[in-house]
Amino acid sequence: MIAGAGKMARQHAGAVARSSVPAQVVAVVDPESSVRQELVALCHGATGFAELEEALAKCAPNVVHVCTPPHTHASLAKTSLRAGCHVYVEKPFAQTQLDAEEVLALADSSDLKVCAGHQLLYEAPARIALRLLPALGALTHVESYFSFRTVRQSSGRISVQSDEQLLDVLAHPVYSLLQILEAAESAARLELRGVEWGPGGTVHALVRRGRVTGSLVVTLEGRPIESYLRLVGSNGTVHADFVRGTVQRLIGPGTSGIDKLLNPFRVSRQLLTGTVAALIKRAVNRQRSYPGLVEIIEAFYRAVQTAAPSPTSRENILETVTVCEAIARKVLASSAYPSGKAGVAVQGEETILITGGTGFLGKRIVGVLRGRGERVRVLSRRLPAAWERVASVEYVRGDLAQPLDPGVMQGVRAVIHAAAETVGGWEEHEKNSIRATENVLRAAATAGVTQVLHVSSIAVLSGQMGSSGINEEADFEANPRRCGPYVWGKLESEKLATRLAAKLGLTLRIVRPGALVDYRRFDPPGRLGKRVGNVFLAIGGRREKLAAVDVTFCAEIIAWILAHFDDAPSILNILAPELPTKRQLVTRLREYNPGLRVIWLPRVLVRPLSWLAIVLQKSLRPRQTATNVARIFQKRDYDTSRIAAVTRRLEGESSSSSVAPRDTFHLA
Repeated sequence: MIAGAGKMARQHAGAVARSSVPAQVVAVVDPESSVRQELVALCHGATGFAELEEALAKCAPNVVHVCTPPHTHASLAKTSLRAGCHVYVEKPFAQTQLDAEEVLALADSSDLKVCAGHQLLYEAPARIALRLLPALGALTHVESYFSFRTVRQSSGRISVQSDEQLLDVLAHPVYSLLQILEAAESAARLELRGVEWGPGGTVHALVRRGRVTGSLVVTLEGRPIESYLRLVGSNGTVHADFVRGTVQRLIGPGTSGIDKLLNPFRVSRQLLTGTVAALIKRAVNRQRSYPGLVEIIEAFYRAVQTAAPSPTSRENILETVTVCEAIARKVLASSAYPSGKAGVAVQGEETILITGGTGFLGKRIVGVLRGRGERVRVLSRRLPAAWERVASVEYVRGDLAQPLDPGVMQGVRAVIHAAAETVGGWEEHEKNSIRATENVLRAAATAGVTQVLHVSSIAVLSGQMGSSGINEEADFEANPRRCGPYVWGKLESEKLATRLAAKLGLTLRIVRPGALVDYRRFDPPGRLGKRVGNVFLAIGGRREKLAAVDVTFCAEIIAWILAHFDDAPSILNILAPELPTKRQLVTRLREYNPGLRVIWLPRVLVRPLSWLAIVLQKSLRPRQTATNVARIFQKRDYDTSRIAAVTRRLEGESSSSSVAPRDTFHLA
C-alpha cells in the first residue's frame, strides 16, 4: 500500500512494478481525490482511500510505503506498525530524534521491519565507495557535497519555500556521509561539532566519529548541480559521483613525481569511460525511477521475506535524523515568528502591500521601496526562507486564491499586485492568477485602498504592429490559449483587473514588463535561444532587438509610478528605452560564461524546423498541444517612446536630488 499520491509516490509505484521480488500495490491513500485516482489508474488492481486507517482495515497490506509530506511520516509509520505492517518511510524518516526512536521502538516490540528512504546507499557509486574503503588505509576525511536547484511547487499542488526544500533533501548527503563514517569507525560515537548556514541557503556542518572527520555542504546556489562523496585515506582517495553514476579512484600513496604527473590522466580516463558506461547502462535499463530506489525496495522486501536485517541500519536512521534535526534548528532559528507573520511588523498608515513580493521581480521591488524609505508588507502563500527576506519588511502568509483576511489591508495606502502563477496547467493559472487578481482587488476596495498597480506581461499583446512598433494600445492576443496557460492567465487577469477597478472605484495602473533579466547575474531570456551544455543556440539575426528589461530598472519604474500615481501613465510597457540587440545579449552571456560556444540559427531555418517539431510532437504526444517554436521566436518590434519619456523624468528627478542616477537604466 502507498500512502500519498504525489511525485515520490508515483516513483514508488513504478519501482514496485519493476521489482524482481513479486509485489502488488493494493491501495493508494491520499485525501485529494484527483491525484489519488491518477495513481490508482497506474496501479492495476489498487483501490483508492482518503484515510489510512480505512485502507489498513479493508486491505490488510504486508508493507506500507509512506510517501506523504515530511511532518506526517512518523505518525503514519506508527499507525501502520500498529496495524501489523512493515513500513518503508521516505526521507526524512522523521523530523525529530524522539519521533524516530518511537517508530523504531514500536517496530522492535511488534517484530516488524522499517526501512528509511536512503536509496543513495543502493546506488552503484555508494556501493563501490564502501567496497573500496579498506584499500584507502586509515580513513582521515570524508566530504559529502550536494547542490541543487529549487522548484516552485511540489507535485504540482502546493508551493514550497527554499528552506523547506533544503531540509527535505538534506537527508541524502547526511546519511551517505554517516554510512562511511559508521563503516570506518563502528565502535565510536558520532559528534556534531558545528553547523553554519550562509545567506543564500548553504549549509556547512562538521561531524566527527572517532578519529575521522566528515564535512557536509548542501547549497541552493552552488553550480553546477552535483552530488558526491569524497573519501580521503592514508593510501589514496575515492570520488563517488551520484549525478554521473561514476567512481574515480586513486589508490596508492601518490607521493612520487610520476604519480603527480600521471594522476590527472588516470582520473580523466576513469571519468570519461565511467560516464559513457553509466549512460549506456541507464539507456539499456530504461532508467525511469530514481537510481537506487528499485534496489533498496527489493532489499527491503527480501528482508521481510527472510527475516534478514533491514537495508537501513537503526544507527544510520537515528544518526541521520539527529544531524538533520540539529541543522533544521539552526536554519529555522531566525524563522521563529508568530503564526502567519515573519519579520518586523510596521505600524502606521503608509504601508505598501506587495503580492508576489518573494518572486524574481517582487523581491527587487521590495528592495527598491525599502531603499526609498517606504514601509512594505509582503503577502505570500508561504513565508520565505530567512536568507530571502529583506530587512524591516513585514511578511504575511495568505492564499490569494481564497478571500483575503481583512487585516492584510490594514494601514495600506497602495497595492502592487505582482503575484501570478508561473508553472502548472490551466487550473493553476485560473486559481493563482485570475482568481487571485479578483480577490486582491475586492479586498483593496473593501478596505478603502484606492490605488492598485497591476503587473501584467508584454506577452499579452498580439504581434500586430503599428508604424513604430507594438505600443501600449496594441490589441490583445486574439487566441491566448494557443500561447499556453501563462499568457492566458496573464491576459485574463489584466482584463479582469480593468473591469473590476472601474466597477469598484479603484484607480488602476497597469505595467507590462518585457523579458526580465538581471544584468548583474545574467541569465539569458528564453526568446534569445536555448542552452544545451556548453553550447548556446541563438535564434534569429544578430541585429534583431529583443524586448528585454533589467529587473532592477523595472522595479525602479514601478516604484516611480507608485510615487507619481495620479499623473503616471495608466498603462506602461516596461522595456529598456533602447532595446538591446541579440548580439549585445549574447556578448553579455559570454562575459558570464567564458568558453561558451554560440551557434546562430538563421530565421529562414526556424520555420521548417518548427514544422518538423510540430509533426514529431503530435506523433509522440497526440493528446497534448504542440509547441510552435517559430511563433515563440517570431520577430517583434516595440515602440519604446512612452517608457523612454518616463525614464527621462525618473533620471531627471534623480539628478536633481542628492541621489546619483542609477546605472541600471543603461545596462541594455
